[in-house]
Amino acid sequence: MSPTIEIDASQHPISSVTVYQGRAEVVRKFAIELEVGQSEVLIDKLPTCLDEASLRVDGIGNAVIFDVIYELRPSFHPPPNPYTKESDEINALRNEAAALKREFKVLEAQNAVLDEFSHTLNAKDIDAEREDIAMKAKQINEIDTKIAAKGRGPPLSEEQIKLATKVTVVVLAERAGKAELTATYVVTNATWTPLYDLRAMIDATAKTGTAISLSYRASIVQTTGEDWKDIILSLSTSAPLTGTQIPELMSQRIRPPLRPRNLPHGFRGSRGGGRGIIAPLRAAAPVGAAQFGFAATASLADVETEAIREPSQQRQMVVPAARAQEGTISANFLIDGQSTIPSDGCTHKVAIAVLDLSAEIEWIAVPKLNKSAFLQCQIVNSSSYSLLQGPSNIFVDGSFVAKSQIPFVSPQDTFACSIGIDPSIRITYAPQSRKARTQATGTIFNQSKVDASIFTQRISIKNTRQTTVKLFVRDHVPVSEDQKFKISVIEPKDLGAAKAGEIVNISKEAFCRWSQKDWDTLDISSNNGNSFGANTHTPYGQVEWVVTLGPGKSTELILSWNFVGSGGTTRRSVGDIFWCN
Repeated sequence: MSPTIEIDASQHPISSVTVYQGRAEVVRKFAIELEVGQSEVLIDKLPTCLDEASLRVDGIGNAVIFDVIYELRPSFHPPPNPYTKESDEINALRNEAAALKREFKVLEAQNAVLDEFSHTLNAKDIDAEREDIAMKAKQINEIDTKIAAKGRGPPLSEEQIKLATKVTVVVLAERAGKAELTATYVVTNATWTPLYDLRAMIDATAKTGTAISLSYRASIVQTTGEDWKDIILSLSTSAPLTGTQIPELMSQRIRPPLRPRNLPHGFRGSRGGGRGIIAPLRAAAPVGAAQFGFAATASLADVETEAIREPSQQRQMVVPAARAQEGTISANFLIDGQSTIPSDGCTHKVAIAVLDLSAEIEWIAVPKLNKSAFLQCQIVNSSSYSLLQGPSNIFVDGSFVAKSQIPFVSPQDTFACSIGIDPSIRITYAPQSRKARTQATGTIFNQSKVDASIFTQRISIKNTRQTTVKLFVRDHVPVSEDQKFKISVIEPKDLGAAKAGEIVNISKEAFCRWSQKDWDTLDISSNNGNSFGANTHTPYGQVEWVVTLGPGKSTELILSWNFVGSGGTTRRSVGDIFWCN
C-alpha cells in the first residue's frame, strides 16, 4: 500500500495572489518528505469555490507526478456520526417519548367517549381534557426534535462549508528526500475595482495648462474562505479562463417565406413539447505525468491561464507604489511589499500609483440650461498604466467639489473630466426676441398667406479672471420636421452654408461651427445655405462658439434665424418647437 501524506492547506501560507475582476489566481507551496516509490499526497481544506479546470500542480525534486485528483465534498453532507450505538441520553428520550405516546392514546380514547355524552356533561370538564391532549402532543414533538438533533451530530462550521475541496496528488519518487509541491488554482468570490482621487490646482491666475495628480487605488473584496496573509499581491485587468474560440460568420441567404404545411396531428409542436437533441458530454482531458518543475496537467484551460499570466518586459514607474506589466491583452499591477486581505467580504484598499499628469483646461457653457461655466480638463495619460473605468473623487485647490467617472484610458490616450464650476466667468442669457410678419404669396387669383418670423438670441460673457480663458459656448436653432416650415440661419453669417466641422470666423477672438454632435454622423454641406431640418442632414442644429477672452474682457454672441411657415402657424411653447393650427 502506497504511503499517504496528509496536508492541511489552511496551515500552509499562500505565496502570491493575482486578483482579476471576478476571480483570483492563488499560488501556494507545500514542503513534503517523499519515500522511494509511489506516494499519495492528500491536500485538504482547499476553497470550495476553487475552479477545477484551473488546478495545476507542479514541484521541485526528483519525482514524477502521475495523477491529480480533484474532490469536492458536498457542504450539506453531515460528518460521520460519532454514536455507533445509541447513547444513554437518546435511550432515555426514546423511553420518555414512548410513555407520553401511551398516555396520549388513553386521552384520545377518553376524548372520544366525552364527545358522545357531551350534551350531558359540564363544558369545563371537556375543555380541561382537551388541553391535556394538546399538552401531551406538544411534549412528544419536543422530544422527537431532541432525538433528531442528537442523531445528526454537530452542525457544520463555516470553515467546513467554505473549505471542502480535497486534492490528491500521486507522486513517484526515484529516491527518498525533501520535495516541494506548488499548487496553482483560480477561485471565484474575489474581485477588485479601481478608485481614483483627482486633484487639480486652479486658482485665479491659472493658465489653460495645469498639472493633475491622480491617485490610482484598488478596492479588493474576497470571500473565498481563506485569508490571504502576507502575500505578494498583483492586480490584473484581464479575465482568465474566458472563451478564446473565434466566432464563425455564417452565410446570409434570402429566400421566399415558407408556407406552413398541414402536418399530422401527432407532429404538431407545442410549447415545451418538442424533444431536443442531447449534445454529447465532453470528456475531460487526461492528466498526464510530468517531471517536477513542469505543469502536471496540459489541458486547454491551463494553456489559457499561462498565456494570460506570461509577463512582458517590465517598466519601472516613477512612483514606486506598484509596477506595471503590460502584455498583449492585459495589464498587471504588482503591489510593492506584502499585503493581507482577509476573507470577510469587506473592502480593502491598496495603492497602485500616484500619477502626475498634464492637462489642458477648457471652460464650457450651455447658458440656455445653466448660466455657469463648467471647468473641463483634457488629461493626457502620459503614464504606462491603463486606467480602468471607475469612480473618482474630484478635489480642486484642496477642496472636494464633486464625484465623477473616469472612462477606460490606455497609455498616451486623452480623456475629459469635468471638475466643477468657475464663478469667475459671468454669463447673461437674454430673453429671446421675435419679429413677426405675415406676407401674401401667389397670384391674384390664388393667394396664400405665409408667416415669417426672425428670432434673435443674445449671450453676454465677461471674464473676471486674471488670465485668458478659452470658452466653448453651446446653443441651438430649431429644427423643422415638416416641409411646410423652413428655417435659415441669419447670424452668425455664413454658418447656414458651412460644412460639417468647417470654422466660421466671427472676429479675431471668436469663431463658430456646428457642434460635434452633428459632425459625427451628418453632412451639413447638403443644405446649400438655404434651410435645414426636414429632409436635410442637420437633425440637431447645435451651434458651438469658441471664444478666447482676455483678463477682464467681455463679448456678446448673437444667434439669429428666420422662420417661414404656411398661414396659421404659431409658436406656442417655451423652447423652439412649432405647431401648425
